[in-house]
Amino acid sequence: MWSLIDARRKSTPLKTKFSTCLVLLGFAGTATAAAGVEHPPKRIDYALAYVPFLHAIVMHGGWAPPDWTPGNQAWKWDGHGWSRWTVSGSPAFAHHTMAFDSGRNTLVICGRPTPAQGGQYQTWEFNGTTWNRKTDVPVHSTAEGDPKLTYDGRRKRVVLYVAHNGGTAEVWELNGKSWQLIRSPQQPVRCDDNGCLFQYDPALGKSVLVGEERTSPQLLAWDGHEWGMAGGTGTQTWLWDGVNWARVLGEQPPRAVWGGIGFDTERNELLLLTTRMETWALRGNRWIKLQPKESPRPSPNGFFAMAYDPSRGLTLFFGGESRRSESEKEWQYPESTWTYDARTWIRR
Repeated sequence: MWSLIDARRKSTPLKTKFSTCLVLLGFAGTATAAAGVEHPPKRIDYALAYVPFLHAIVMHGGWAPPDWTPGNQAWKWDGHGWSRWTVSGSPAFAHHTMAFDSGRNTLVICGRPTPAQGGQYQTWEFNGTTWNRKTDVPVHSTAEGDPKLTYDGRRKRVVLYVAHNGGTAEVWELNGKSWQLIRSPQQPVRCDDNGCLFQYDPALGKSVLVGEERTSPQLLAWDGHEWGMAGGTGTQTWLWDGVNWARVLGEQPPRAVWGGIGFDTERNELLLLTTRMETWALRGNRWIKLQPKESPRPSPNGFFAMAYDPSRGLTLFFGGESRRSESEKEWQYPESTWTYDARTWIRR
């Protein structure tokens, strides 16, 4: 996301995106906890999802300073704290995303190599013993940036959003056997290498895309106060029903695309945390800015993922990257875990 699309870092050889579309099966059966580890080290652009058969939120991969190489660490949060899990043969990934397919009881991870390297979006499966590569997702080579996955529980489909440099976006859906390209009359906002948020909303019965399109050839810009999209058009929200896109009008959460998103099943609403550490809820077709007693720190912060834990009624995110100045040497990488209980954010 933000760090990964920085032009200078793109040229760093060590920051190579090992990416895949990955299905983890039987993850719990081959994992062992590392003793004496209290929490994960600083990291960004990891993948995060609640896994029912583990009764925990799982965090996989990501970038970490100072070497910025994709990691293969896997962690789980059980409501009390993090524990390290090591899976034999686990590949290294960063700049990727996860969605749990409850229909098949599998965890799907999706990504691809950097544009400079080329390559397709790949599919891998983990059967509890070995990793096996499956059929690639045949996304056009002009697609780049962040792929985003979510699981549509109404239609029982894993949905993949990707965007192209040419100004169009693609939706692919996984029915458990193969990926299918879904063509629609309406096009949503184009999030190529900008990053976006994508989450299925059971209350609406639709997948929610939150993104921002840039009009500048540059990726990012410092306005003297904060970083943002260079020539950004502002936050847009779109709904996908499996057939077409529809835009949500009205007030939009600012600086949303490098934040986090998750659906609170207890309160039946979609939650979004912006890089300004503002908490928003999508109620019907309207965004509402919430007023929690406490908000996460530091602010701004971004390049984290967010997930909801239904067994504990909490929304969680970890780490991130805080750019409070133009100078990269002053950027911070917090090692903190925050949870939200619909009243306040609490640092764990």
